[in-house]
Amino acid sequence: MKKAAAWKLFVVMAVCTVYFIAFSHLGTFAYDVLAPDDGRLGPGTAVGPVSLSGMTPERARQAVVERVNEWRATASISLQYQEKRIDLPADAFAFRLAESTKRFVDGRRTPLFVIADLEKCLQAAASIVPPAALSALDIKKLGADLEGQAAQLQKPSSPIDLARYISFANGRQPVVSEAAASVPDSSAVRWLSGERRAVIKAKQLFSFGDYMKKVKADLSDEAADAIASAVYRAVLATNFTVVERYTSRMLPDGVTPGFEAAISGGRDLEWFNPNTTDYTLLLRHDGRKVRVAIIGLPFAYQYIIRLGEAESIEPRVIVRYDARLAPGEKRTEQIGRPGLVVTVEREVRDGARFVRKETVSEDFYPPTYTIHVRGLEVPESNVGQSGDGEGGTMEPANGVTENNGAANQPNSTAKNSGGNIESGTASKKGDEASNGESAPAAGSEEKTDAGGGEEK
Repeated sequence: MKKAAAWKLFVVMAVCTVYFIAFSHLGTFAYDVLAPDDGRLGPGTAVGPVSLSGMTPERARQAVVERVNEWRATASISLQYQEKRIDLPADAFAFRLAESTKRFVDGRRTPLFVIADLEKCLQAAASIVPPAALSALDIKKLGADLEGQAAQLQKPSSPIDLARYISFANGRQPVVSEAAASVPDSSAVRWLSGERRAVIKAKQLFSFGDYMKKVKADLSDEAADAIASAVYRAVLATNFTVVERYTSRMLPDGVTPGFEAAISGGRDLEWFNPNTTDYTLLLRHDGRKVRVAIIGLPFAYQYIIRLGEAESIEPRVIVRYDARLAPGEKRTEQIGRPGLVVTVEREVRDGARFVRKETVSEDFYPPTYTIHVRGLEVPESNVGQSGDGEGGTMEPANGVTENNGAANQPNSTAKNSGGNIESGTASKKGDEASNGESAPAAGSEEKTDAGGGEEK
């Protein structure tokens, strides 16, 4: 009995299950057959980014046209090459609306067909890309990416970088800047027996001093500074930004004023590459000079370096008096060297059009003083006094006096140890010391400035 009851229960449950499943399917089928079809599109139907769910085909076509017209009126696609940027005109894109809305696939997304006018795209690119790089522009690849952007009916978050579409044959990029320097040092010839290359990464700082340490350049300080100066001169003719650079107190031989860069003694030459592409720094020796070249994509602008008129600073004249010299005796202890001030400017041009001018640096090299040493002169009024060994003290007529032979002057109260006290001019431009200088009297402690002299 129990077994029969269980079978009856199973049969009832099975019949009910089949009934409900069949009813649900048959009911849906009956509704589809008997209910009137208004042609509305089902969920998930779309053309490109335009959702058409619940719309009639006619309304769907209208919605696509409205969305495209809205994008044309408000959005734009920008092209950029380094510092230059341009917006593509709206008529550079042709939307094939009839083909895109000819047939909707219910519940599925179909593409929005767009064709980019390659000629107009090339014209826009030519306005910001230099001719040397325009011939290497892959316009077909650019057009395909532009069509993909336009088909989304959205404004790109950033301009399209044209540098990504420039590719030179065999990967050989042109030289965009170069410089040369004479380095009469065998260490430089040995180190540059083969080409040296360094990559200047995009959007990064490059330290030439760190590079020289990394490659363990075995160079003298003079050779290292001469090579760095040539590198600096090449960098100036680019859009790189120099962030660290040092000069010496004296302009090295063979270096043009305004183009010196010293890296010896822990100093550095560092610059920033603002571009979206890498550049290569090439160093080589051609048998006579060190050649520096920067290789990469041509720059959007031309950078012309102009040196201002160098202003010479005449050295000061310092006069020292030394009691160890005979009266009237003179000698030159140091020959002076003029100083120098020079301004470096960078002129930015777009072909024949002037863009801007910027001051790069103002280099100052201080002058080296001229030092004259003279003997003490005894005034005639003190000559021929009685020989009792008690000669009177002598006052300095003008100038700064130093008594280096004080042993024969017992009445002197000055503590003389053989040091020199200098007297010179105070003029910034190094005016000659006053002609009114006269030797101080021996044994005097008084100090009189002969013209603004400095004590050394």
